Amino acid sequence: MTQISVIIPMYNAEAYIGQCLRFVQGQTYGDFEILVIDDGSTDKGAEICAGMARSDSRIRLFCQENGGVSRARNHGIDQARGEYLFFLDSDDGIHPHLFQEMMTQARKTEAVMLFCDCAMLDNGQMDQTGHRMEQEQICREVPLWQVAEGVQAEEWFHMHYVRELSRVCGMVRRDCIGDLRFEEDLVSGEDTWFKYRLFSKKVRTAYTPCKWYYYRTHETSAIHTVARAGDARYFQVSRRIREEESGKGRIPFALTWENIIIAQMMKKYGLLRRAGNREGCLQLRALAESERKEALFPKLSWSTRVLFGCCFTCYPVYAGLNRMAQKLAGVQHERKTG
Repeated sequence: MTQISVIIPMYNAEAYIGQCLRFVQGQTYGDFEILVIDDGSTDKGAEICAGMARSDSRIRLFCQENGGVSRARNHGIDQARGEYLFFLDSDDGIHPHLFQEMMTQARKTEAVMLFCDCAMLDNGQMDQTGHRMEQEQICREVPLWQVAEGVQAEEWFHMHYVRELSRVCGMVRRDCIGDLRFEEDLVSGEDTWFKYRLFSKKVRTAYTPCKWYYYRTHETSAIHTVARAGDARYFQVSRRIREEESGKGRIPFALTWENIIIAQMMKKYGLLRRAGNREGCLQLRALAESERKEALFPKLSWSTRVLFGCCFTCYPVYAGLNRMAQKLAGVQHERKTG
């Protein structure tokens, strides 16, 4: 049996897919297959993949009508033959030793899920990293792994590594996924919801803070974010997780997601204001007013509640307070690490 199935959803990614595949081909661990799911692309991405597949039998190309990233990932899960599944986006990359380290830890600790942190790279940085990898000039650090299971693994997801573990990147044993699939009608956060349901299984999980997943940042990403920011569905997943955890009586977990919702709303409101999107601002202000009536809102810190109120009633005051808060947090971080 193939050990790892790498699932790559692709839509109009001809500028990046070749580099993405080369990142995978450059792994020091070679027992894997690559499943590229072309989600109705109109560019030459599929041709690039087909050409590379002719010289590497591990690459398998599947084509479907455009249905979104979740449907593409689900297609990949259904076609995968590996013991473990690894999810990779078509414009991203990975460290050459990532699979080797993950498989070593999987055998050593019997971990069912394994994750690393992400490095955020722009196009130039991604090209430099890819060149160093091809020249075998990437330094191999020794990853430090942590292992947790049961409620402790859930605490990782909800409390300790919320940002790091809410992304889709990582390796999961196929039998853990079972019948679980990505929810195809979610507008945003489908990867977070998928991970939430995985962590609810309380299986043994390994994590390293090494930033061995290379996430490509795009100049256009903020534009797309602004277009969706006033939509209530943008916050759907965070709200759903909050309600699930609150219903289970796990208030500390629920409060994490209440804080995330508040932070998301304030950040998106700022984007909408800078974009001059008056209609979006009005929609988000209505959502914010509704959020203030949620049962968990009074349990937030007073400073968070004050910032939230200022954000939607007197934004210049909020901006000033927020800058002061960030500066203070930076000073405190320097004291702790210094």
